[in-house]
Amino acid sequence: MDFTSVEFYTIAFFVAMALVGFFVKQKSTKPAASAICSLDLTPASEPQEGASRLRLTAQDGGSVTIEREGLLLCDGDTVNLIATVIDDKITIQEKKGKISAFGGKESMYNGHAVVTFFLENNKNYLRYESSVAGKWCKLAFVNSPGNKVEKDLSY
Repeated sequence: MDFTSVEFYTIAFFVAMALVGFFVKQKSTKPAASAICSLDLTPASEPQEGASRLRLTAQDGGSVTIEREGLLLCDGDTVNLIATVIDDKITIQEKKGKISAFGGKESMYNGHAVVTFFLENNKNYLRYESSVAGKWCKLAFVNSPGNKVEKDLSY
């Protein structure tokens, strides 16, 4: 075989790329899972204009309590959480469900939901997007009983 031929270097290049592809291949991931739940809304006792806060609390059994402060809603509005879960990466979108008639009085509300899609005793990476407030945040959360994390949502 001639080590100066174009054919040799072409074959060597393809063998090298095959080896790189073999060693660099992505780890296998589970298919994406989705979940939808509604926030239980209560009027805010101390309304703070513009303050949007997310609080996660790990419970026994792997469930997580999501508390959302600072939702400016009309009376009769509902809010749903739409979650997409791929392994330890979770995206939650906060969207209005039922929208009340136009001209309703706007008030500050707090929301509360209990979800079960976080991996237990594991670090979860969350992106929380609120189309209601036009804000978002990213955080890492370890789902171990009693663990809490708070984060302000920003533009």
